[in-house]
Amino acid sequence: MIGLVTFLRRQPPSDATREPSRLMRLSLSTKWTLSMLVVGLVPMFVLGFAVLRIQRDGLERVEQNLEIAVVDEATSDVNDLLRSAAKLTKTTSEILTDDATDIEARMRTIHAEVARAPQVSSVAFFDDERHFVDAIVSHDPIAAVTAATEIPPPERDGFRVIQSDAGALLRFEQQIRGGPGGFVVVTLSPNYLASRLATLSLNRFGTADNLYVVNDSQKVIAGDASLRDRHPPIFDAVGYPPTAFLKPLVATTEFVDGGVAKVGTIRALPEWRLAVVVERPTAEAFGALTKARHTFLLTLGAFAVLSVIAGLFLARRAIGPVKRLNRLVERYAQRDFAARSELRTSDELEALGGSLERMADELAASELELRRKTKIESDLARFLPSEVAQSVASGQGSLELGGERKKISVVFADVVAFTTFAERTSPEHAVAFLNELFTILSEIVFRHGGMVDKFIGDCIMAVFVDQEGAPENQAVRALLAADDMHRFVESNLPRWQKEYDFEARLGIGVATGDALVGNLGSEARMEYTAIGDVVNVAARLEALASPQRTLATAEVAAACPDIEFTSLGKHALRGRVEPIEVFEVMP
Repeated sequence: MIGLVTFLRRQPPSDATREPSRLMRLSLSTKWTLSMLVVGLVPMFVLGFAVLRIQRDGLERVEQNLEIAVVDEATSDVNDLLRSAAKLTKTTSEILTDDATDIEARMRTIHAEVARAPQVSSVAFFDDERHFVDAIVSHDPIAAVTAATEIPPPERDGFRVIQSDAGALLRFEQQIRGGPGGFVVVTLSPNYLASRLATLSLNRFGTADNLYVVNDSQKVIAGDASLRDRHPPIFDAVGYPPTAFLKPLVATTEFVDGGVAKVGTIRALPEWRLAVVVERPTAEAFGALTKARHTFLLTLGAFAVLSVIAGLFLARRAIGPVKRLNRLVERYAQRDFAARSELRTSDELEALGGSLERMADELAASELELRRKTKIESDLARFLPSEVAQSVASGQGSLELGGERKKISVVFADVVAFTTFAERTSPEHAVAFLNELFTILSEIVFRHGGMVDKFIGDCIMAVFVDQEGAPENQAVRALLAADDMHRFVESNLPRWQKEYDFEARLGIGVATGDALVGNLGSEARMEYTAIGDVVNVAARLEALASPQRTLATAEVAAACPDIEFTSLGKHALRGRVEPIEVFEVMP
C-alpha cells in the first residue's frame, strides 16, 4: 500500500490528466459565447420573425387585392368583348331578315358592323342544312378561313368554344329566323383576346403571361401560347369543380406549378361558363418580403459575429482565474498539498480557491492517517491472519484476550517424511523448501477464502469460516483448497527432486465442527487461533493420512454431497475415547 502511494506520488501528470482541463476551458468559452448568442439572437430572431410574419400578412392582403382588381378588370374586358360579339351576332341576324332593304344594302351594313368590331375574325353564314355558304373576313383572315373550312357547322343558338389547330375559337351561333333562313356564326379572334390579356398583365405586373382564360373543362383557351390546352394547377389547389363556373365565385390561393411557388386568383364568368385566372410567382409577388428577409439575415449574421467576439472576450476575462484554479488542482493531484490559492477576486472563485485549500489539508491529513493504518496493518499481518490485521488496523477489531464460538472447517497439511529429509540435508535447504512450499499453500488458502492459522514445523494449519455471499460452504472450500495443495505439490515434484533430492508428498486432514476463534495466550504474548475438538480431530486425521491423500470426518462428507468419498471404517484417534468413521476423498 505504501509502495503504491509512493509510486502514484512520483508519477507526472499525464496528457490524459491535462486534457479534461483543456476541454473544460474550451467548454467554458463555448458556454460564454453561446450565452451571448442566446441572449442577443433569440429575442432578435423572435422579433424579426414576428415582423416578417406581419409584413407577409400585409403583402398577402395587398397582393390579393391587386390580383382581385386585375382579375376584375380582365373579367370586365372579357365580358365586354363577348357581349359585343353576341350583340353583333344578333344584329347580323336582324339585318339579314330586314325585308325593307335589298340584299346588297344589307351586306354593306353587315360589313360596316364587322369593320367596327376588331375582336371579330369572321362572320360566317350557313344554310338551313348547316352547309357553309359564305364568310365576311374581318381582322384575322387565318381565323376566318379556319372557321369556314375546319370548324364544324353550328349546332344551336348560343356561345361555345371550339378547339382547333389554330387554338381555341370563341363562337356565337344564332339561327336566322325569317328571311333567307340558315345560321349566322361570329368567331372571335383568339389572338385579339390573348393580346388584351397580355397588355393588361404587362401594365399591371411587368410581364405578359400572368393572365389567361379557361373553360369549364379547366383548359386554357386564351392567354400565352405556351399555356394552350393546359390544365392549371391552381384549380387543384382550390378544388374548383366544373359546377363552380355557374356561380360568380372568386378565390385566391398559393400553389406550386412545376416546382415554382405561385400565388393566384380565379374569378368565374357564369354567363359564359368561363373563368379568368391571374397568377404569378411568389418570389415576384413578395419580392419586398424576400429583400427584407435577406436584410434581416444579414443583420442577424453581423450581430452573431459581434456576439461571438463579445463572448470570447468575456470568456477570456473569466477563464484567467479558472486557469489558476486548474493549476492549483493539478498541484494537488501531484500531492503538493502545501500549495495555496493566489486568487483575490472577492467573489465565488476566491471562495472556491479557499475550499480547495481546505480539501488539500484534509487530503494531506487523510494520507498521513492512511500511511499509519497501512504500517499498523503491515506489522500486525506478520503475527495475525490478514483479516484480523485489517480489522484491528481499521479500528473495528480488538487485541483483547478471548474469542467467539463459530462453526469452522480446519485443514492440517503435513509434509510426509520431512523429518528424514531434514536429517540428511542442511538447515538452509530445509528452510528454503518450506518457505517456497508455505508461500504457495498460503496463497491457495487465501484463494479459497480461508485464513492461515499457523505453521507448525513442516505442517500448515488453515481455518475456513462461512462467508456471506460465498458460492460454497466452508467445508467445500476446505476440500477444494486441499485438492489444489496436492496438485501444486504434484506439479513441482520433478523440480524438487532435482533441486532438493526430496520426493515431497502431503498428507491432509479435514474436520468440521464448533470451535472458539480468537486471541489465546497472555497480555504479553498472544496468538490468534482456533481452539476446540475439531482442531484436534483434523490434526489426528492428518497423521493418519498416507502421502497424497486427504482424510475427512463424516460431518465433512455430509456437508459436501457433490464430492466423492470412500469410507475407511471407524478409527480410534489418539486422545479420544470413542472411535470415529474416517472418509477418504477420492481423487
